[in-house]
Amino acid sequence: MAQPTKLEIAAASVPLGGPGEDCAILFARTPIPGKVKSRLWTHLPPVLACAFHCAAVSDTAALLAETLRDAALWVFFSETPPTGTRGSGVVLPPDFRCTVQEGGDLGDRMAEAFARAFAAGAKRVVIFGSDSPTLPPAIIRGAFDALAECDLVIGPTEDGGYYLIGCRRFDPQVFHGVEWSTQWTCEQTLANARRLGYRMAQLERWFDLDEWNDVERLLADARQGNPLPSHLATFFRELDAAGEQGRIVRSE
Repeated sequence: MAQPTKLEIAAASVPLGGPGEDCAILFARTPIPGKVKSRLWTHLPPVLACAFHCAAVSDTAALLAETLRDAALWVFFSETPPTGTRGSGVVLPPDFRCTVQEGGDLGDRMAEAFARAFAAGAKRVVIFGSDSPTLPPAIIRGAFDALAECDLVIGPTEDGGYYLIGCRRFDPQVFHGVEWSTQWTCEQTLANARRLGYRMAQLERWFDLDEWNDVERLLADARQGNPLPSHLATFFRELDAAGEQGRIVRSE
């Protein structure tokens, strides 16, 4: 099994790439047991839910690194990892760099990330969530391709949010008044973009791994011949091999 990555956090003053470069930013919660994937605790104890989260982050990072060979690659964690940790199991490709999100709600933190990237001279910037590690590479490439003609691109999720959002010019009003983690999140973001006069593109709808039924869907897809991403595949193999101690805890 690949070794966890030592999370060396870059200062906020470090530029996110160079002038004219594309930038891909992976937003992820810092993997601390008891603070991530709470909606999976009905079936997984917090430590295993955190391990699942680490696998999903690792697979999403690997997917971006493989698909976007020429972009600057960054992970923005939700908080500074505890001293002495190695990311609690996160494995990052060597081209990735790490920093910490800044700001209040999710909109503030994404706005700050966009501002940093464009201040460094980025040409196109796309922020990805870490809960869609099965996203087809064509969709990832399509996000940057869409920004050749559009100002904003969004990848909607089935629950009303989005798994990516990208811009080639940015106004923080895009996130004004958005209700995060609701069925209206994507709709409200698009409404703001329309008011700003943005030319927009929407990508294929996809699903996040937020709740246990999403995990069951992932496993059902695997049984139908769609291979699991490598780190998630390892997670489920180890869960199965652990037997009684690693058994999934199902709620009554």
